Amino acid sequence: MSTIDQSPASKAPRFHLASLLDLSSRITEANPIDIMNVAVLSIMGRLKIVRACVLIHQGDVYETEMRLSKGVQRFTTPWFETDGITNVDGGNVHHAELVEHGLQLIVPLSTATETIGVLCLGPMLIEPVDSEGVTTYLELARTIVGTAVHNAQMVSSLIEAKKELEARTLMVTTLFESARDFTGAKTKEELLKILSYRLMGQLMVSEFALFLDDPLKDDDLVIVNRRSAESLVGIHKAVQDVSVPMIVADLPDSFEHRDLFDEHGVGMIAPMTVHGIRKGVVATKAKLNARPFLPEELSFLEAIGNTAMTAIENGRLLEQERIKQRLENELSIAADIQRGLLPLELPNIDGFDLAAYSRASRAIGGDYYEVIRLDEERTLIAIADVAGKGIPAALLMANVQSALNVLAKEDLPLTKLAERINLLVCENTEPEVFITMFMAVVNAHTFGIEYVNAGHNPPILVQENGVELLKEGGVLTGVIPDPPPYTMGIGTLKSGDVLMLYTDGVTEARNSTGEYGLPALINAVRAVRLKGAQEIVEHVQQNIEAFTGELEVLEDDTSMLVLKVL
Repeated sequence: MSTIDQSPASKAPRFHLASLLDLSSRITEANPIDIMNVAVLSIMGRLKIVRACVLIHQGDVYETEMRLSKGVQRFTTPWFETDGITNVDGGNVHHAELVEHGLQLIVPLSTATETIGVLCLGPMLIEPVDSEGVTTYLELARTIVGTAVHNAQMVSSLIEAKKELEARTLMVTTLFESARDFTGAKTKEELLKILSYRLMGQLMVSEFALFLDDPLKDDDLVIVNRRSAESLVGIHKAVQDVSVPMIVADLPDSFEHRDLFDEHGVGMIAPMTVHGIRKGVVATKAKLNARPFLPEELSFLEAIGNTAMTAIENGRLLEQERIKQRLENELSIAADIQRGLLPLELPNIDGFDLAAYSRASRAIGGDYYEVIRLDEERTLIAIADVAGKGIPAALLMANVQSALNVLAKEDLPLTKLAERINLLVCENTEPEVFITMFMAVVNAHTFGIEYVNAGHNPPILVQENGVELLKEGGVLTGVIPDPPPYTMGIGTLKSGDVLMLYTDGVTEARNSTGEYGLPALINAVRAVRLKGAQEIVEHVQQNIEAFTGELEVLEDDTSMLVLKVL
């Protein structure tokens, strides 16, 4: 039967093996410093060492780590190379600090890729530091520590990667949710509230401002989310130069606006773009927790700023669409008003043939013509042109049409009729608004004609032996309330005569060579003088279209009223 050697030498291996197993079971920390702290305490306890420390490489020196200094004051020593466990050399200048602090043994602590520190041990109480058993123990111990630190670093790296992935996922989710919420925002206040929640939740930012390059009418150039952010208004001019996202703390001191940004507490700035076109800038103040901004947070600010700007632009377009729709509705109403002004059918007048044509340059125009039977023999014909187009012109012409129909029943002389209409226009419009007007009364029994031309294009009276322009009258209506007296032109019509009333859109129709002109109109009427009134209107209309190239959009309203004497 064999016996177990009870000598100290035979006990040492079993003693160190137990210590190593205990060390392995105790190193469960995830932080390298905590792992090395457990290792230092375990080694000191097992080897009965009174002092020890771990040196950490910092640039070209080693420094003691405060939490890993046991019985040793903190110190710094020049960097030195160490390939394995070695004794401190009293003659080595690099070891002078170690000797001074009573350290005798150097144990490098390494992972598979790097040296994480150097364990320095003082004298042992139980056996020499350079004994074979101690060396073997320390080699195994440093291997265990290196492996534990390496594993901890991998775990830490995985945890950080997981946190970063979760943060990025949260950012992406936040952006999608923000886009959805921005779409539902109907007011500037709602949009700011959504943006405030997102920046606070993701970046810990409570103060920011939007600087719009092209705001909606009546909107501010700078929009702040709260009163405490109003100081950001002071950087308005400076951010006009910002074309790339930036973290202010990372800007060089030489940056032009760095001092201004610091003065106003600006943390980040990012342009806001829509389809690659800059529409403004978003600027935030610092985080509530005072931590520095990270590049991925700057990317988030840029992305959510672009999303917010897109919502603002969509709101702008929606408002423009609403305005357009409202205008179209108003135009439709005004067009109905204007259509109601013009006679649906021209009356049949013994001895005369009547025809008319009117085309507005826009949805509604400012031209007007009228035919009113005064009695069995007399008929009033009129044509007018208001200065302007659109709804105001249509409404003004509606008033004139109503006044003309009412006053015509009073059987006033045309000169008095012109005075009354002039006063009406003056009292109900601005000075720059006026109406040109021509009125005539024709007699089916005597074929006499009386007329007043109030500043209108002179109608053309085409007769067998010549052409006469009906100019007699006075100033256009609406300019002065008490004009010089209007005069009345008087004449007699003959069989075959053609009276062409027209607005200036006829003679001022244009092509690349110039205006259609009065001579062309006279020639067109003379060419078909013997035809009926409708044929004369159609011929002139076709002649103008041939001249202009049948333009889809006319520069001015075009109207004609033809009276042919049978």
